[in-house]
This record gives sequence, C-alpha cells and structure tokens, in this order.
Amino acid sequence: MSDQNRNAAIFYEVDGFSTTGERLLGRQVAGESFLRGFVKNADLERFFCYTDHPGKFQLFKKQISDYRLSKPKAEWINPLELHKIRNPGCVFYSGPGLGSFAWQRQYITPNAYSLCGLTHTTCSREAMDAFGQLITGPLHEWDALICTSQSVKKTVEYALGNYAEHLAERGGGKFDIRVQLPILPLGINCDEFEWPDTADAYVKEFKDRHSIGSDDIVVLYVGRLASHAKAHPLLMYQALEKAVRKTGKKVHLVQSGWFATESIERQFVEGAKKFCPSVNCIFIDGRDKDTRKHIWHVGDIFTTLADNIQETFGITPLEAMAAGMPVVATDWDGYRETVRDGVDGFLVRTTMPEPGSGLPLSYRYQLGVDHYDRYIGQVSLFTNVDTDHCAECFIKLIENPDLRKKMGEAGRDRAKGDFDWQVLIPKYQDLWSSLAEKRLAAQIEKPKVAVPLIDDPFSTFAHYPTELMTANSRLSLQPDARGSVGRYLKDSLGNGVIKLLPSEEKLEQMLTHIDEAGDEYWGSGGEM
Repeated sequence: MSDQNRNAAIFYEVDGFSTTGERLLGRQVAGESFLRGFVKNADLERFFCYTDHPGKFQLFKKQISDYRLSKPKAEWINPLELHKIRNPGCVFYSGPGLGSFAWQRQYITPNAYSLCGLTHTTCSREAMDAFGQLITGPLHEWDALICTSQSVKKTVEYALGNYAEHLAERGGGKFDIRVQLPILPLGINCDEFEWPDTADAYVKEFKDRHSIGSDDIVVLYVGRLASHAKAHPLLMYQALEKAVRKTGKKVHLVQSGWFATESIERQFVEGAKKFCPSVNCIFIDGRDKDTRKHIWHVGDIFTTLADNIQETFGITPLEAMAAGMPVVATDWDGYRETVRDGVDGFLVRTTMPEPGSGLPLSYRYQLGVDHYDRYIGQVSLFTNVDTDHCAECFIKLIENPDLRKKMGEAGRDRAKGDFDWQVLIPKYQDLWSSLAEKRLAAQIEKPKVAVPLIDDPFSTFAHYPTELMTANSRLSLQPDARGSVGRYLKDSLGNGVIKLLPSEEKLEQMLTHIDEAGDEYWGSGGEM
C-alpha cells in the first residue's frame, strides 16, 4: 500500500477550520485542532486542499504554514479536476454530508477514491438528511462516516434503521448501509494546554483583578454561553450554591465564553445573582486569543453540565483534562466516553422522558413551527440534571485538594495517551488505508448515467426542440455572421457564461472555418 493511500484531500471552507470569527463554535475549534494535528503529526510530505476557489487555497496554505517548522507542501484540487483526488486517494469532509461528494465521484468511477466524513451535531434536519443520503446516495464500503463516540454511532444507526425500513416499505427489498461507521474520537493538541511561560503573569493578574485569594477555589466553565443550545446554567448555579453553603469555602465561578444576544447575557448574569449569591460569578469573553490560551490555568475544577441533544462529543472536558483539572460533567452522550467517573472527575446523573414522549416536539420542528434553536431548547427543558448529586461532586473536590490533584494528573495522562492528535492521526490514516484496500479491490464500472436526476441536459430535454443535431446535420453560416457574432456574444452573455466560450478570436476562426468549408463540413463529424 503506497503512502498516498494514507492521505486525504481536505475539503476546505474557512468557516470549518478557523476560530477567528465573531461566532466561536465547537465544530470550528474541533476543525482547527484537527487540521493543526494532521499537519503536525501525519507522516506526509504533501497536503491536498479540495476547494472551489484559489483564494480559499491560499488561506489553506497560509494556515498550515504555521503548523510545521519546515513549510509544508500544499496542492490545490478544484471540483473540475476530480481525477486528481486519485493521488491522495480520499476526500476528508468535516461533516456528515457525503451524499453530494458521492454523486460528484460518479462522473469518474465510484471507486476512483474514498470519502470520509465526520459527525458533529446529529439532531438537526440537515444532519438527518445527510444520514439519509448514506443509504440513497452512491456510497460504498470504501467510504466512511466517522462517529466521534458510541453515543453518536447509536444515533446514526437508529436514524438509518428507521429510514431503511421506510424505504423498504416503499420499494420493497432490503436497503443496505454500505458506508463504514468507525468510532474515532475528536482529539486535541495536548502540548497547547501545558503551563506556558506566560501563564504565571496571566494567572496572577487575573486573580488580583477579581480578588481571588490563594486558598479560594475557582470553578471554570469554557464554551458558548447559551442555555438553549449548550447547557442551562440554573443547574450549575444551584449545585455550586449548595456546595458553598456546605463547605464554607470561598468559590469563584469563571464562565469563559460568549453571548449571542444581550437578553441571553442578562439571563446568565441575573440568574447567577439569584441562584448562587454565595458564589463570585465572573464572566469573560472566551473568544479572546490570550484568554483561550491561558484561562485553563486559572481553574481548580472544570465543569460542563450539558443537557442538550446538540452536544455529541464535547471537546472542552478533554482540554480541561490536558490542563490537569478534574472535571465535573453530566453523564451525557460523549462525555461518559472521555471522563472516567471517579478517576478523572465525576459524572452527574441525568434523566429524560422515555421514548415516544417527544413526538409533538419533533412534529413542530418538522413543520417549521419551531426553528432549530427553539426545538433543541425545548428538548433540553425535559432533561434533568441531578443537582444534589452534582453538589456532592463539587463538595468532594472543593474539600479535598489531594483528590483534585490526583484526578487532574489522571486526566492529563488520559488526554495525552488516548486523545492527543499525535495518537489519533495515525488511526485516521489507518482508516483511510483500509478504505483504499476495499476500493482498489472493487471491480466496478463507470455508471451509464452518472447522476440520474441531473443527467446530460441534451438527454433530459431531448424532446424540447423540433429536431436534434446529429453527425449528419449540415451547418451553414448566417449572412454577415463573421466579424460580429463573436463580439455580440461576448457583450451580451452575463452571469459568467461568457467565460465558458472560446475567445472572440478563436470563435471567429471557427466561424471562418465553417464558412469556408461550406457543404463539406458536417456537424460533429468535422474537424476544427
């Protein structure tokens, strides 16, 4: 197996791999972290960028140039050059929507290269539609959708099972799920969370500014501050208030993130004053580059009490573990696959209604009565986090510095041993290599119709004209066409169509040839 089969062309859109925008989202943090980890740790000399514009490729080159000491080589593949993807052998898309890429591939052959997607949020209509295309689209066993956790895989398999059953009822027969669904977690670059030289000054200034004493406890939350889309703060506030009253310790809650609206900000700030008055609540903008680098070293305990179905993996617990903090997280989706209860921290009990109870919620979302944010926000209100249990977890860590240290060290070792990109990137490459083995062994021909619903327009609409032009059709030139047709076409066609035509000079040469050839020139049988 050649090295090229351990590579992949990265489908690159800046929004998916950059954290410099106004809205900082988890998928962007994960995408930027993956790209940095891939370039740093992959045993490759050349990195391929699959994107539709040279400007985006230039941004790709600039971004990856900072990820290696020696400037990495980069090559651009645009959508009109799909055959070039045979070299890396795979397209990596940081999302689940592989259907459109599979249809593109049909124009070459279905086994020209592999496709590899990645799950993030799984509860949106867009995500579910993407899952459906894994069955109805031309995907094969040499393609894969990476599930970042067992929890994600169960969701995908449940949705695909429902859809396959529906298709079988409609058309009869069995609908196979050919695409691979391997479980590979998201990773982090652990060295970025080690104590930097500049941390001492930052931590001292931060604690002085917020009157945090040397014996005080700092509980840290990092992430988007959105009660409807991440975690409702009420549960965290109630649990910390109980813990402070029980221990008598001075506790500071640092919430590092960003608010989408002023009303959401008021909800958090006023809620903190009302439900945890004994805790000093500090809000800071987590989008600031310096803050993102140093805030991890301010905390003694990290907490994230996700109660939202939008969460699937959760990368912040890993980042906290890499920084050496014990974690108090909800026993929820992917969290339970990263945080070991009683080892790296504690998992807080959660409950939600039994299956069948939420059909009115999905119905309203499907109809469009409720938009996505309202849908997930409503579902989260039916999720209960055991605040008494959560308070007990906080109390154990607040009262026991040795336990904090022990769990922090265990978490750091786990993050470095199991979730560092240095460990995970070879596993991604192993996956791409195994997909290549299946692909190269396949005996498959180019389909007769590449994309059935978007076929050759001269086939789909062949019934439109009076008659069809064939090899036996005689061409002749309109009087005075030479010298004017090319110029007129150039000046009259908009929307970029003119770019698809030959130059005015070339077009005139073609018209001259037709004119001079006369009756000897026959349709497509002639030579230009």
